[in-house]
Amino acid sequence: MLVSLISRNNKVFLRNKMLVFFSLLSVLISVGVYVVFLQKLQTDAISQVVPVTKAIEILVSEWMVAGILTTIAMTSTLSVFAIYIQDLETKRTADFLVTSASRMNIQLSYVFSSLMIGFMMTFVAFICCEVFIVAIGGSLLSFSAFVKVLALILVGVLLSSTINLFIVLFINSETAFSTVNTVIGTMIGFLCGIYVPIGVLPSTVQSVIHFFPVSHIAVLLRQVLMEPSLASVFEGATAFEESYKLNYGVVYKIGDSIISPATSVLFIVATIVVVLGLSAVVYKRKYK
Repeated sequence: MLVSLISRNNKVFLRNKMLVFFSLLSVLISVGVYVVFLQKLQTDAISQVVPVTKAIEILVSEWMVAGILTTIAMTSTLSVFAIYIQDLETKRTADFLVTSASRMNIQLSYVFSSLMIGFMMTFVAFICCEVFIVAIGGSLLSFSAFVKVLALILVGVLLSSTINLFIVLFINSETAFSTVNTVIGTMIGFLCGIYVPIGVLPSTVQSVIHFFPVSHIAVLLRQVLMEPSLASVFEGATAFEESYKLNYGVVYKIGDSIISPATSVLFIVATIVVVLGLSAVVYKRKYK
């Protein structure tokens, strides 16, 4: 029964063009901001220190790709939960309960659909972005880097789905969900340092971003995707490279310490465990 429910949810999502569109809306905004503002801002800043080369454009594009993948993971998984809200409001969930489906299986079906569609959309976006990078003169990722990106996409989708599950457990109407969806879709670009470079923000805002778990997915993706380009572009300009990394969220610094990739991974895993536990508590109280 669980497999049938997951299949049904996936079909409902993919047939609803508006759900698909809104799951990608934040990405379109991010690309627009990048083309109009951020690309030139980064390129001009870098070209003041190192010679202008094609490698700079590739570096900046790789930075944007990391933001796109992080955003899609968050917004696509949230959009799938719109089906859960629709089913609640139309009493379709009650119809499912008349069958052999348990309430737990019904709830799990939305979670698994969120994971599957989130991974599918983020992976497709990754392939498209990789084709774009190669088209502008970049190199294909090495096999090890490709595997790392896939792993980060999977973890990012799991983290995003977990957070979104917790949020939607407090929502009971499509109107409220639409509002939350809009707010999250708008805020994710700021909280992951996509719309505005982290380095230009007040220290308090920077601290909020540092402790936003999803932003660590963007940081880890940037480190993997940009590693060869960073070495190439900033050869002989190590001091400016460190400044660039901090300003554009390639690394995080809290106090006097640079946050290591291992620390980011531990923070992400801990967040998933804690939020899943909280979701279980909220779910039991809601349907006791």
